[in-house]
Amino acid sequence: MNTSRLEGQSVVVTGATSGIGFFIAEGLARLGAQIIVAARSAERAQTAIALFPEPARHRRLELDLSDLASVRAAGSRVGVGPPVHGFVMNAGVIAAHPSYVEGPFGVESTVGVNVLAHLELLRLSFPALMRAPAARIVSTGSFLTKKIPFDAGDWLAPDSYRPRVAYAASKHAAEILGFELDRRLIASGSPVRSVVSHPGSAIDALTPDRPPLHQRPTVVRALATFMGPVFSKVAQGKDMAAQPAIAAMTAHVVPADAYFGPRTGATGTPILATPATTSLNPELGRRVWMQVEELLGAPIVPRW
Repeated sequence: MNTSRLEGQSVVVTGATSGIGFFIAEGLARLGAQIIVAARSAERAQTAIALFPEPARHRRLELDLSDLASVRAAGSRVGVGPPVHGFVMNAGVIAAHPSYVEGPFGVESTVGVNVLAHLELLRLSFPALMRAPAARIVSTGSFLTKKIPFDAGDWLAPDSYRPRVAYAASKHAAEILGFELDRRLIASGSPVRSVVSHPGSAIDALTPDRPPLHQRPTVVRALATFMGPVFSKVAQGKDMAAQPAIAAMTAHVVPADAYFGPRTGATGTPILATPATTSLNPELGRRVWMQVEELLGAPIVPRW
């Protein structure tokens, strides 16, 4: 897959201080990008930045996705700032609360943080994306969307709450809205593109150490070396799980409805994959888009 260098380009990455998000940011930094680390903790952000190539090139953006005031302040700062060439919406709740908790915009907290807070941040940041020659937005889905169906009438505040279903609903919505966003951008003639990726399956045991952010115990490193070939059939390190998002940001050619994921679905080098049928449904995309814009109280994409 042909990819681009990113010298002179700035990329916002949410969740870049740990896990897959760190390796997305690190990979883009190695390609020359200036990373804007959108993170709650100043200490962790600076620790992550110190591990990137040329640390002085990167900066932190204060952001707490569970706090709407923080989201709006961060989005407003980006929106009035220099051009932004890339926007990776990676952060989010992975382990949903065991019982229902209300989050941003009065909806279930996993959906509120993973989807609505990101779109509010994107909405306010959009002027900076419009000032770039051809910006790219990357939404983060999950291969879980092929295993748990999406309930369009009950995803925002489900009557019967189940943590795994809430997480899957947030990833379904991220994919649905990512594809709908691209359709709307293409129809408007905008040079901004929206691409969806999913990381597959990733575990810490196979993830390379990046102390002090991530360091495996000696026994875990030894086990990973010994059992790596067995584990690799079902899971990969978070450095590899970051590759689909990096490919989504850097691929020279991005077709409509582009969906990057690991070759086998769970592991492997990134390819153009096939999403869940519901994720690509234009009618469902319009319906979910309208629901979200009603909750945000404003258009996600300003008029071009």
